[in-house]
Amino acid sequence: MGVVYRAIDRLSGHPVALKQVLVPPELLDFMTPSRTEDFYLGLAREFQSLASLRHPNIISVYDYGFDDRRQPFLVMELLEGALEIPMVPVAFTEQINLLLQMFEAINYLHHRGIIHRDLKPSNVLVVQQTNYQVKVLDFGLSIKHGEQGDAEGTLGYIAPEVLQGGSPSTRADLYAAGVIACELFTGQQPFSASSL
Repeated sequence: MGVVYRAIDRLSGHPVALKQVLVPPELLDFMTPSRTEDFYLGLAREFQSLASLRHPNIISVYDYGFDDRRQPFLVMELLEGALEIPMVPVAFTEQINLLLQMFEAINYLHHRGIIHRDLKPSNVLVVQQTNYQVKVLDFGLSIKHGEQGDAEGTLGYIAPEVLQGGSPSTRADLYAAGVIACELFTGQQPFSASSL
């Protein structure tokens, strides 16, 4: 979808992550599609919605906009030294704590009507400098609850009902979280997912 750069916020002097979206804007799907609304206005509203998410276990979006070629970008919290959740070498009780943090983030999203649709280890990172704080990120495939959607995401984390043509729901996010939990405890996914 794009590329992420380490950048410096000129106002604060702090490092940030700058995600430049390289997909042509008209090919992007976003949570609030409208046939009557200007595409760029709709995308700006989408970014505003993501920037409004405030939870300690969800990556913070500080700013958003469009460059001089009208390509969208996001300025986010920089997660230096973060590891994918199954890769964090911690004891069982700390693994439970990591899962609780992940589920708190998912609960927060679901109460705001957002279905992530791409929960997987690379989108659930753990920042070690902050006493193992979980951060859920990458909302590129997220949709509003009740919207129709295709079987998008990462094979192995997509719920069976979605693979069979059903619409994504909050249950699909919980399925993906269960697969992540299985990986965290056993080191492997519960099912082989090398092909559809």
